[in-house]
Amino acid sequence: MVNLFLNRLKPVLRAATIIALAGCGGPDTSHPAIGRTVGNLPLVALAEPGRPAPAFTGKVTLLNFWGTWCPPCRRELPGLARLATRLTDDPRFQLVAVSCGGAGPDDLAEITATTAEFLASQRLALDAWADPDGLARTILAASFGFGAYPTTYLIGPDATVRAVWTGYRARDEADMAAAVVSVLKEVPARAPPGDR
Repeated sequence: MVNLFLNRLKPVLRAATIIALAGCGGPDTSHPAIGRTVGNLPLVALAEPGRPAPAFTGKVTLLNFWGTWCPPCRRELPGLARLATRLTDDPRFQLVAVSCGGAGPDDLAEITATTAEFLASQRLALDAWADPDGLARTILAASFGFGAYPTTYLIGPDATVRAVWTGYRARDEADMAAAVVSVLKEVPARAPPGDR
């Protein structure tokens, strides 16, 4: 009887997992993180483990939590990389792409290897970060409603969350680009060195 119940429950659990992983997509204007300030997060640069964690003040930031194991994340990340590449010469912008394991604390060596392998296979050039202790995700879950992959926070130069995308939709790349451009208008462009 228990096996029959569990067998009937499996498709429901599978669907719930897919919904949690895929999220609802699109910017969520009522997300609990909107308007909240993001402080320092204990992130580790995968390519340069001693590099300081990114600061969220003074720049427009897309903070993305993703995983190589997550199909919607794998579809979304190339778009984020394209956006970051288009803005690579703009010092007012940063993409902080945090590669995460499936559950609990992450094995840093494993995350480093699987992330490097995925980025190389997709020919994506971006700085990847990790949250090996899961502390950043714990902080965001408690205070910002983080609970699905992928999740992307648009953070303004004042370190406040302006928009949140949970899950993935094909049009998210365009929505994110437009939102980033809009928030970049709040940060004065630095004059070229010869214009001082």
